[in-house]
Amino acid sequence: MPIQDMLDKDCGPAVVIDSHLSVEDAMRLMTEKDISAVIVMEDNRPVGIFTERDVLLSYVRSGKRPFGEIEMRSAMTNKLIVARPEDDIDATLSLMIQTGIRHIPVIEGGKIVSLMSICDLAHHQVGTLSTELHYLEEYVNDLHEAGRD
Repeated sequence: MPIQDMLDKDCGPAVVIDSHLSVEDAMRLMTEKDISAVIVMEDNRPVGIFTERDVLLSYVRSGKRPFGEIEMRSAMTNKLIVARPEDDIDATLSLMIQTGIRHIPVIEGGKIVSLMSICDLAHHQVGTLSTELHYLEEYVNDLHEAGRD
C-alpha cells in the first residue's frame, strides 16, 4: 500500500521553523502544535529536521547553554531521509527502523507535503492488519458453517 493512502486521511502538513530561530522557539512551537518534530527551513527550502531527541542532544552538545541561545542551525539534524507518496508503507517503515529515525518527511514535487512519525505508520499498519484479520475470521467461519450444511 502506498504512503499516499495514509496522507489522504491520517497525516497533516509538516510544521516548519526558520533555521535562524532558537531551540526554545522550536520547543514552544512543538508544544503549541502537540507535535514531536519540525522541519527546519532556510530560504524556503528544507535544510534539516528538529525532533524531541535533538532537544536533549542540543543541550548536552552546547555545554548546557540556555535553549534560547542555541540556534536551530546548530541543533537540527541536517541529514534528511525522505519518502515519496508512491513509496510502499512497509518499505518506509522498514527504512525508518533500519536507519533509527522516528520521523520522515514526505516529498512531492520537491516540496514537503507531510511529516510522518513511525507511530503514524505503525498505527496505520495495525489498523490494516486488524481489518484483514476480521475478514479472514469471517471467511473461516463461513467455511466452517458451509461444511456443516
